[in-house]
Amino acid sequence: MKSSLYPRQIALAALLVAAVLFLSGCNLIVKDPAVDAKQVIITINGENVTKEEFVRYYNNTYERKMQEQQLYQQYGLPAQPVRPEQVMEETFENTIKDKVLHQKAHELGLDEMTEEETAEINKQAEDSFQNIKDQVKQFYFQNSELEGEALEAEITAKAKELGFDLETFQQSVTESKLHEKLHAYAGEGIEVTQEDIQAKFEEKVAKAKEDYANNPAGFGTAITGNQPTYYTPAGYRAVRQILVKLNAEDEEAIKALEAELAPLKSALDTTTVDINRIEALVKSEEELEDADKTFKAEQLEALSEEEAAQFADLLKKDTLSEEEQQALSAIKAKLAPYTKLPEAQTAYDAKKAELDALLDKAFAAIQDKTDEIYAKVTAEDADFDALVKEYNEDLGQPEAGYPVHESTSTFVAAFKEGAMALEKVGDISQPIRTNFGYHILRYAKDYEEGEAKLEDVKDAIEKEIFSAKQDEKYQELETKWLVEAEVTRYPERMKD
Repeated sequence: MKSSLYPRQIALAALLVAAVLFLSGCNLIVKDPAVDAKQVIITINGENVTKEEFVRYYNNTYERKMQEQQLYQQYGLPAQPVRPEQVMEETFENTIKDKVLHQKAHELGLDEMTEEETAEINKQAEDSFQNIKDQVKQFYFQNSELEGEALEAEITAKAKELGFDLETFQQSVTESKLHEKLHAYAGEGIEVTQEDIQAKFEEKVAKAKEDYANNPAGFGTAITGNQPTYYTPAGYRAVRQILVKLNAEDEEAIKALEAELAPLKSALDTTTVDINRIEALVKSEEELEDADKTFKAEQLEALSEEEAAQFADLLKKDTLSEEEQQALSAIKAKLAPYTKLPEAQTAYDAKKAELDALLDKAFAAIQDKTDEIYAKVTAEDADFDALVKEYNEDLGQPEAGYPVHESTSTFVAAFKEGAMALEKVGDISQPIRTNFGYHILRYAKDYEEGEAKLEDVKDAIEKEIFSAKQDEKYQELETKWLVEAEVTRYPERMKD
């Protein structure tokens, strides 16, 4: 994951100010910075953490808090204030935990990395640092006249100024690797029994059956997402396709026109909704909510009391005489939504006609190719799967085909309707037109209703159970190690 430079700049500036204010306190005694930096702030099983090291932990914690606050603000959520005393306490807790875990990893010999692990750590660190340098280059040196080694040196220096260097990433990746190895250590000796697997399987089957009874489409989502499935609801079929895509140039032009059409459709829909709402409120005999009262008053403002009463009477009638119809039309002509409707409809229809003409042109360009492929797939003894490999332009199609059900909503309507219209396994559709191109569909198979075979999902269940037991064991060990640790804290020295 790439780091964001701008939020980090803000966070760094804030944490440096906070750190200086908090750590300096009100002491006016001039100290030797080198000596002060070596003061011991925590002793953990005989290992000292100096003020210099602790301040780095503190800054990291403060920065993380600031970034969390910015994320909250980004998504419109109330951000909790970052309190230095809270950051200080979390820093003590995190520092102690990190040191205890590092000590335990050393005691267990887990910090002795193989050549392969060292190479992996270096590669990850170098890749992460390179990502940062790429962002620094784009953000700070986009128009720089520097090049080659001189430019690289400036980028590296700027990254370091912002708090990033290769050593920091190596340390971070190494710590992640140590935690990974401690997790693996916690998993040693854990057994997953057949009884565990069977019980979990039955639990998952029951849950899936209940879920799919309420939402059959969930099964298709699980299949296309390569997730294990434990129960198959009735009515699912697998459909394979050969997609003949529209030409790239036509596809881009269609997308551009669709973008122009969208606000026109929205305006038309809004006008129609307003008209339906007005008529429903005018005809209503019930007490209206405040919002509805306001909307009704605003919309009928152009009418006199007599016209408003006549409007209500005419709307409530099942049939109207010619004279009454003319009177209703005259009243509607005074109301904004009714006057907007013809204009909105005309604008939408014109743009829609333009889009339809472009679509016709785009499909004409791939018609010959589609006809040729269709002739091949419908020929006697045709091998549809082989033709899929040769001609299909849908690179995301699963090997078994797409799972389709009447409840499916993840496909465009024409695709789903065409897939469900096929009567029996082996049937092939006529080319179906969508905005992607032409689809030639084949009814590949039916999914058999019922629970999955245990052997098909056994590995996934075993991994899940093992992971849960491993996490539980790791938490037990971590708690035990922290309780057993001999820790002495000197918080007052941070205020000296």
